[in-house]
Amino acid sequence: MRRALLVAVLLANPAAAHAQESGWRFLVQPYLLLPSMDGKAAVAGIDANVDVGARDIVSNLNIGFLGYVEAGKGDLSFGVDVNYMNLDANPDDARVSANVSQTAVQPILFYRVADYFELMGGLRYNRINLGLSSDIAAIDGREQTKDWVDPILGFRFNGPLSKTTSFGVLANVGGFGVGSDIAVQVRPMLNFAVGSGITLDAGYQFVYMDYETGTGTNRFAYDVLTTGPILGLTFRF
Repeated sequence: MRRALLVAVLLANPAAAHAQESGWRFLVQPYLLLPSMDGKAAVAGIDANVDVGARDIVSNLNIGFLGYVEAGKGDLSFGVDVNYMNLDANPDDARVSANVSQTAVQPILFYRVADYFELMGGLRYNRINLGLSSDIAAIDGREQTKDWVDPILGFRFNGPLSKTTSFGVLANVGGFGVGSDIAVQVRPMLNFAVGSGITLDAGYQFVYMDYETGTGTNRFAYDVLTTGPILGLTFRF
């Protein structure tokens, strides 16, 4: 009778069920992003527009990797998001073309404050290499690499829509002049259960970054909005 009463309490109160969690939770998520980029950049003091559609990025992608891992216990979770893309940002027949190597590593700490809702804080390490090639001698061969770290704050929500479907959103803002002037990430996702501990995840990502440093021929700027659909698999164990 006592055991049945305890089960009834846990079912009626998910927060109490959370309190009973004592084991470790692990999550692995490989995913694909089909991005578009729009904005402005400066390489060695030379300003350039960045206007690349998803089709252009796919056709000019040299290599790319995106992945996320997480470990949690109780109300705390720690995750690391890794993004790497190396691409030709302009068509091959452009008079001025650019190769962009973009890396972001994002360690994050989550703390659950309510059912389905967590606060997050962490850092985002950014490394961007921009290189120009052109038949204009003054531009050809110019290249710059910059790396910096942004503090980030935000939240994560994930709640059920049905027995097999849930909706989630991750949102954070960072930079605050420490690295970027401002950096924003928003990622709404739908999750569909396809097996025991496995979900198919589909959504959209918005990332805006405004960073500038240096003057004259040392000036480097990256003021770009990157958006696009995202598709991944999540494995929980």
